[in-house]
Amino acid sequence: MLGRMNRTGPAARARVALAAAACALAATAAAGCGDDDGAQATTPATTAATTAGTATATAPAPTAGTAPAPPATAPAPPAATAPVRLWFADADGALRAETREAPSTGDPLADAMAALAEGPDDPALLPALPEGTTVLGTSVAGDEARVDLSGEFERGYPQGSAAELATVGPIVRTAAEASGAARVRILVEGRVPAPTGTNFDFSRPFAPGDLPATGDHQPEP
Repeated sequence: MLGRMNRTGPAARARVALAAAACALAATAAAGCGDDDGAQATTPATTAATTAGTATATAPAPTAGTAPAPPATAPAPPAATAPVRLWFADADGALRAETREAPSTGDPLADAMAALAEGPDDPALLPALPEGTTVLGTSVAGDEARVDLSGEFERGYPQGSAAELATVGPIVRTAAEASGAARVRILVEGRVPAPTGTNFDFSRPFAPGDLPATGDHQPEP
């Protein structure tokens, strides 16, 4: 029996060694495969994270509610002006002309009367219209110009021949020259005015010659 054990012991041990070696080789191969799989599983995730970080650093984030800037607008052109010749009285009652630039609407009569209502630039001249009077409208029909004034003209109308001339004269002369009309009719709110104490007949139009440029005019009754 001892002799049999001697014959079979080395062979058995060799088989056991071979089996152990095979198992170790198989384990090594399995470990290597596991490492490759792990590398393949983690590398894409790492690459994606790196790419996302780069995109976040380089691409600006959109701003909510931000509208594009409007295009620049060109400056408005300057208002058109034109020279107007206006008439005012001085302190001695003489009528004097004043020429200046005034806003232009393309209607010479309306532009001139609007400038007359603003008063003179020359401090030596007197305002033509009673305080608060505005020009309601102007028109030209044939050889007659019409100037329609607000009620302040009638309520603030001055007393005395010289004062009347300093009011009516500038209206008539300014309107006649601006429109080219031979006569000028003065209205108040569309009707014939009737100022208290007036020496003038407002029911008819006035010619510039009816109102001399001096303060010694005596209107006809």
